[in-house]
Formats: sequence, structure tokens, C-alpha cells
Amino acid sequence: IQGGKLTKVAMDGTKSTFVDCGGGPNGAAVAPDGSVYICNNGGQVASAGQQKAEAGRIQRVAPDGTLSTILTEVEGTALDAPNDCAFDSEGGFWFTNPNGFGNPGSVCYLSPSGEATRVASGIEFPNGIGISPDGRYLVICESMTGGLHSFEIEGPGKLGPRKTNGNIGRRSIPDGFCVDSQGRMIVAGFRTNNLFVLDMSDGKPLEIVEMPDTGNTNCCFGGPNFSTLFVTSSQKGEVLSIEWPVPGLVMPPPRVAK
Repeated sequence: IQGGKLTKVAMDGTKSTFVDCGGGPNGAAVAPDGSVYICNNGGQVASAGQQKAEAGRIQRVAPDGTLSTILTEVEGTALDAPNDCAFDSEGGFWFTNPNGFGNPGSVCYLSPSGEATRVASGIEFPNGIGISPDGRYLVICESMTGGLHSFEIEGPGKLGPRKTNGNIGRRSIPDGFCVDSQGRMIVAGFRTNNLFVLDMSDGKPLEIVEMPDTGNTNCCFGGPNFSTLFVTSSQKGEVLSIEWPVPGLVMPPPRVAK
């Protein structure tokens, strides 16, 4: 984030710059067309009292490597500090938009046609975001309360009421998360050395995995069998890996009818 770029890390640990995008590239997701969408927080540092140096924005890296800014405001209001993101099976782009510490943030949606809407608000630092294995629910982490919340996806850019689906406590801050093929959320616990494993359907705690560092910020699956869990750690600027017992969930999941 502080380097203002996306870095590619090979399985052997070799690093190379994917794109220099400036600001503070936070979350990123691969679109159905193979492009990469970036939540750029403008350079905001995750500590109280720090101000972002640039405007928050959504950027796109085309398959040919061309970088462009595709969104700077939603419903006439400038973006705050876009944090994390996920695509759905229709190509819709959902992202969290925190507004600093102590101010309520929001969740926004960018349609495949380019129309942006604010779909949820009043969330105390919305952070990690993802879609349930059946494609029916959007789940977010609320960092300042430790809460995990779900919303039924009623249609493109339309959410039902918020439902609390568990809480990892306030000692550890829920940051980014991913989902395995058995429907379990793996939540990076910032400020502790824990990964929290929960049932995504009801938030039931299942397991805590201890990591070497306390700066866990996000995680995703990859590797030859899609069963290697990669974890980013801000404490030492590392990417750690764990062989997970089951493969990760292929995203975005298809939507299952009620």
C-alpha cells in the first residue's frame, strides 16, 4: 500500500512490479474479462490521525497492462478510501468504502455498465468483503466493532437488511478474508497473530490458526491445486503461505436460486 504499486510474487518468492498506480492500492480483484480492479485509498495509512494524500478511487488494469481510473465518486459524493472488493457472477463489483476512524463508512456497487451506487451505510470501518458460496449473500467485516455482517443480495446492486453473523472480538481487528470450498471464512486478524475460521452461513467459530506475525491483513487461495493459503502480513512486509486441508472457493460463485 505505502509503495503505491501492485507486486507479483511467484511461488518461489520472486517479486516483480505488476503496476505502479500511486496513492495506496489496498484490495484488488480479478474481473471476468481478466482485468484487475484496484481499491485505491489515496495513500491513507492505517493509523489514527493520518490523512490520505490523494483522493480515493477505483482503478482498472487492462489485460494489456494499461492503467486507468474508472471511478472517483458515488452518487455525486467523492469516494473516501476504498478498501476491499469482490466480483459477483454477473460481473458486478462490490467494494467497501471506509471513512477513516470514528466515522461511518459504506459499501458501494459498480455495475458492469459503469453505474455506481451506495448500497449500505453506517458501518464502522467496513473492510473485508466477499460473497457466500451460493452467491446469495454479501458478507463484510466491520473492523471497529469486530463484527461480521451479511446482506442478502436481492438483485444487481440491491441488498436486504444487515444481519450480524458473528464477532471475533475487539482485541483483534477483522481485516480481509477468503472462503474455502467447504464454506468456511478465513478472516485475517490484524493486531493479533490469528486467522479466524468461521462458518460463513452463521458466523459460528470453528478454529483459530496462529501465524508468526501480528500484522495479518488479508488472505487468498492459489497454488497448483488452489489449496495454498497466502496471507499478507504488514508487520514485516511479508507474504506467508499455509497448505490448507481443502481447496479454496473459486470466485465469483454462481448464484443459486432460492
